[in-house]
Amino acid sequence: MADAGTIIVVGRTDRSRESDAIRRILLRLEAEGYRLHWFESDYIRSYDRMTTTIARRWPSLATWGVNDTLVRRLARVTLRLAMIAGDAHRFDHLYVRLFGQPANNARQLRMLLDATPEGEVHFVTHSAGGISVTRIADHPSVARIACFGYPFQRPGNRPEAFRTAHLPSVGKPLMIVQGDTDPYGSDPAEFRRHLPRDAQVISLACDHDCDGLSHDEFERAWAAVAGFLRHACEPASANGAGSEVGPPQHAFLHGGACDISG
Repeated sequence: MADAGTIIVVGRTDRSRESDAIRRILLRLEAEGYRLHWFESDYIRSYDRMTTTIARRWPSLATWGVNDTLVRRLARVTLRLAMIAGDAHRFDHLYVRLFGQPANNARQLRMLLDATPEGEVHFVTHSAGGISVTRIADHPSVARIACFGYPFQRPGNRPEAFRTAHLPSVGKPLMIVQGDTDPYGSDPAEFRRHLPRDAQVISLACDHDCDGLSHDEFERAWAAVAGFLRHACEPASANGAGSEVGPPQHAFLHGGACDISG
């Protein structure tokens, strides 16, 4: 099978919510010859490692509860701070605390691409993963970016600049695949003002996680994304591409210098 290229997948910060529909599209892309890599930041690996250690050694401090005493809460926070201070990735924890996970992921993705052998990579993102990747769109290695469920505005919150201020300057081909009931932004007439003029928008009958897609809607999403990554999207086509229409077996990339060449 011919090598179709490399795709780095950057998911949402809420890892408890994984989209089955997006994963099915990714697996189809893999079957077409793309090499898939799931990005996982050093911060997440470090945080998970600490959580596992706390659960094993101090199980009484492992979980939060509505009836927690102040002493238990202080003990839990003090313990984690002590572990962070001695961790090799303590700078990542500080960066996340100061600037948020999307900014830290963008920083690590840029470092990753800087250390990658020559060649372009595509990105497929979900939710906050789209914020991180669009912030590094100026990197020479970034080829195309397909964002599922871009979080333009958190439900119930005021607009936040870190979500959208950089989007007009994205100079790489960009596709937004958005549900028509997505609470983070569902109306192309409203959120398109944040996007570059040539960005493609695909509107689907689904929510933020692409749950409940009908067969026809799934096939339309698949055709649009696959065509976009093959550089074969037409300005207007029957499947809606280019228009506004209504990992155990996979490699994980960790923050820092990682080879994604093969």
